[in-house]
This record gives sequence, structure tokens and C-alpha cells, in this order.
Amino acid sequence: MNSDGNPTLPLAFDLAWTAAFVVWLLLVGVAWVSILRTSHRRRGAAFWWCLLVLLMPFTGALIWFLARPKTSESDQRTSS
Repeated sequence: MNSDGNPTLPLAFDLAWTAAFVVWLLLVGVAWVSILRTSHRRRGAAFWWCLLVLLMPFTGALIWFLARPKTSESDQRTSS
């Protein structure tokens, strides 16, 4: 067995990819919760938004956060 070279990626690459994956999961999760809590005017709109967020890893969620419908103060639920 040759011990000169390490056949695996360096630890820094593993950590970077793992961090990127965790950030992606969090971003998708937060976007999905936001999508599902928003009232949509058309049926199926939530499905297509969720699919867009899933298929376009970072940009889909960013598009949702920039283009989502703004809620008025009367629509927001209060905890009191």
C-alpha cells in the first residue's frame, strides 16, 4: 500500500461542502415554511414556489425572499 498520497479530499474541502449543504438545507427549510405560511391567490402556487426553491438551490430561495407577496399589518397574526 502506498502511503505517499491521500486518496481522499483534504478536510477543508469536506468541511466547506458540508457547510454549504447545511446552509442550503436551512435556506430551503426557511423558504418552504415562509411559502407554506403565505396565502396564495392561485391554487398550486405554493407547489411551484416550493419546486423552484428545491431545483434552484440558492437562487430559488433568494428569488422567493425578494418576490414574495408583502403582508399587510391586518394579515399578520399576533401572538397576544
